[in-house]
Amino acid sequence: MKKILVIDDTLHLLEEIRDLLQMEGYDVITAYDAFDGMRKISTTNPDLIITDLLMPEMNGFELITKIRSIDKHQLTPIIVLSAQATKETEQKAREYSADAYIRKPCSADQLISSIEKLLK
Repeated sequence: MKKILVIDDTLHLLEEIRDLLQMEGYDVITAYDAFDGMRKISTTNPDLIITDLLMPEMNGFELITKIRSIDKHQLTPIIVLSAQATKETEQKAREYSADAYIRKPCSADQLISSIEKLLK
């Protein structure tokens, strides 16, 4: 079973994504901010990471940089899920080595499709 770490400071969204992914058969770990996410990365070794950009203390770009600095996670797929709906933000996420960028709100099908493509 593939492990997915979801990092978002919006609790209801975190729970919705967790429930959706569990129904799809994934082992889901949640983190409420980037620091919690970094702790869970080191203890759970996820196969894929989904992160928000706008979080307190450490934003998603800083988080991606830290994740990519960990040898075993240099190639772990990262999906940015963000309400920042600008082309500039999407381009910046790709420059920071995000593998996919999905704008909030998104459909369940869109999220699942992106995950499946990256975990092949």
